[in-house]
Amino acid sequence: MTPKQTIFVHEYLRDLNATRAARDAGFTHPNVQGSQILAKPHIKKRLAEAILERSERLQIDADWIVSQLEKEATDQSNSSAVRVRALELLGKHLGIFSPRELFLNTETTFFADA
Repeated sequence: MTPKQTIFVHEYLRDLNATRAARDAGFTHPNVQGSQILAKPHIKKRLAEAILERSERLQIDADWIVSQLEKEATDQSNSSAVRVRALELLGKHLGIFSPRELFLNTETTFFADA
């Protein structure tokens, strides 16, 4: 990996913003190059490794996140906005709000009297 790519990986892990990471790493055209860099297999591999390392270091996984959201959603001392947001995130995680396929029949037949 080049020095710029190493910086890109480090910066990308901060907020998962490829354009900002490319800009901070010194790439000339960050708006274009950010997504191009993310598409490189060795960059994908390094990012996956770094995310796994961070997850293990912090001991945070999906179960922990879900349990924390459940606590926020049921804590009556939280505002209703906080509780609703926690429920929304839990619903998204569980796929409750995933779009359903909707089939519309747009074929119509018109009869006209002559």
